[in-house]
Amino acid sequence: MSTMRLPTAAVTAALTVPLLLVASACTTESERAADRTRAEATGSATATDSTSPAPTYPTFAAQDYSYHLEVLCFCPQPGTVEVVVQDGEVAEATVVDGPQAGTGAPEFTELTINDILEQAHAPGIAKTKIDWPEGQAHPDSVMIDRIAQGVDDEVTYTIKDVQVTPES
Repeated sequence: MSTMRLPTAAVTAALTVPLLLVASACTTESERAADRTRAEATGSATATDSTSPAPTYPTFAAQDYSYHLEVLCFCPQPGTVEVVVQDGEVAEATVVDGPQAGTGAPEFTELTINDILEQAHAPGIAKTKIDWPEGQAHPDSVMIDRIAQGVDDEVTYTIKDVQVTPES
């Protein structure tokens, strides 16, 4: 009885290509997509005009606060991230659970609540769903589908434990 042997190149390609596709999808593509969305929403990553018009959608009024953020996307899953915001800008983002607890969070999680809302209202977004309970100062979750019928471009931000820093 004879055995059939596949060419080594075919076997290598059959095993390597799927691994490369998975690895490339899980690296920084979602970070680049988030950066593109952020740049599109602001007009330019290097814009210096600080007199931009006020948003036409509801925003979170507090400028100093902390909150827990969970990001669900086709991207690395750091777990829950504590984001500290001072003067409307992210001052610190730290992973609070899982194997990376206590370490700096990935850059794509360094978002203020208004950054998330800005992404949701950016031009060209296919679909947005914002869960914002009536009478609450901030949304509980924001789901963004950047490309209609696209695959793996959706992202959901869950916002919890918002603690506004009292004014001194």
